[in-house]
Amino acid sequence: MDKNLSIKRNQNNSKKNHIVRYTFAVDMASILGAFFLAIVIRFKAIINWADFSLGIYVNMLISAILLEIAIYFFNDLRKASVVEMDPVDNLIAVVKNRFLLIILSIVYFYITQSSVLTSRIVMGLFLTFSTVFGYIFRMLYRHVCIKKWGMPGSAKVFEVHLPNIDVEAIDRAVNVEGCEGIILFKDNVSDSELNEALKALEEKGIRTYVTLRTGSYQVRPGIITDISEYATIPGYIRKERFELFGVRFCISRIEEAVHHVIDHLDNLKGEYICFSNVHTTVMARENKDYADVLNGAAYVFPDGAPIAGLEVKKGYQGVERVAGPDFMENMFRDTQYTGVSHYFYGSTEETIESLKARIARKFPGLDVRGFYSPPFRPLTPEEDAEDVRRINESGADIVWIGLGAPKQEKWMNTHRGQINAVMMGVGAGFDFHAGTIQRAPKWIRRIGLEWLYRLFKDPVRLYKRYIVTNVKFFWYLLVNKINAK
Repeated sequence: MDKNLSIKRNQNNSKKNHIVRYTFAVDMASILGAFFLAIVIRFKAIINWADFSLGIYVNMLISAILLEIAIYFFNDLRKASVVEMDPVDNLIAVVKNRFLLIILSIVYFYITQSSVLTSRIVMGLFLTFSTVFGYIFRMLYRHVCIKKWGMPGSAKVFEVHLPNIDVEAIDRAVNVEGCEGIILFKDNVSDSELNEALKALEEKGIRTYVTLRTGSYQVRPGIITDISEYATIPGYIRKERFELFGVRFCISRIEEAVHHVIDHLDNLKGEYICFSNVHTTVMARENKDYADVLNGAAYVFPDGAPIAGLEVKKGYQGVERVAGPDFMENMFRDTQYTGVSHYFYGSTEETIESLKARIARKFPGLDVRGFYSPPFRPLTPEEDAEDVRRINESGADIVWIGLGAPKQEKWMNTHRGQINAVMMGVGAGFDFHAGTIQRAPKWIRRIGLEWLYRLFKDPVRLYKRYIVTNVKFFWYLLVNKINAK
């Protein structure tokens, strides 16, 4: 085994032990801080507490520390480290930990018959503050660890594409850069060519990972499912549809949807795809013509956590929010170096210029055929015909439309069959990928509060969309539920 790789792995194990050990210290510090703050608030000053009930609360503190140690060894030690868990998982872990701690503390006080002497106010404040402090301290410590060591799983690797590889050059690069190894892409080569390359790399002691491939699609995370003890990927999007307010939504995960679209590009030419969120779904509920426009699409994906949540509640498996910007990200990544070409139509000149630069930097292998920002006014028939000609002459397979809802959906519906590519309406996706609008962090998106983040960023423009529309959405759900009885 390669010596450098062995050292790297030992260092990683030591790093993980360090993180786990100090996470316990961080959690303990949050308990101590919460305890003393609760005492100060309850008794106004530590001296008053000392005169009033020193023995009771010293006993409470000691028991909390001992119980926290027990929870750590029997529960927390088995979990991923604070760095491996994202902010949402860390919050869940802290809440569970503190809830378990308070339950065990209550049981302890009941058994020792000292519960009547303990202030319920102190217990409540202690639970609240220890949860808040625990989460804040964990996030600060996580930030320090990531700054020092980087994100878990982000070890440096080289991407190498078959069939032409230089084993000697790879060996030198791996040793110089201190890489974990290489990712080997099997690009339309035979099994014998792959095995020959693997043998040469094995002789050099280079740790090699081989990607999985089906047709022209490189298998990505988020699509593999264990079925009957086999690792599988879906062959296509299922035919069932989830209907909400008259809109027929697809049932899919992001990567599954991307794979399906890539695999059906020829059949989708001239068609369009919509990403409908709470706002546009309410619009469809109130305007049947717009609902018909959405349902005229080849696929309507749920670009809204509440909609995806309703699909899950209905009992569908393998469901998640398929947001337009996320779909773009995955599609860009999956179509690099594949010959699938893209065209961007919409948004402002400023956004287009930023988008052009960032795509070239982040996805250098992406085949981009053009960008165009149309005037912010109704186009003349001649201008519209010129836009269609320009897009079709580019030869693009995918045309991204960033005109905003409902304009972009209506535009795609009007040009159905005229554009020789699949059209996808992604609204603010242009701005997110251009960096002109900052998107909510992943943990906020994960808990379904991206709308709240955007509302805080731009309250004047988005107040009606998010506050009024969200209220309408849940009101219409209630009406549907009452009418169904």
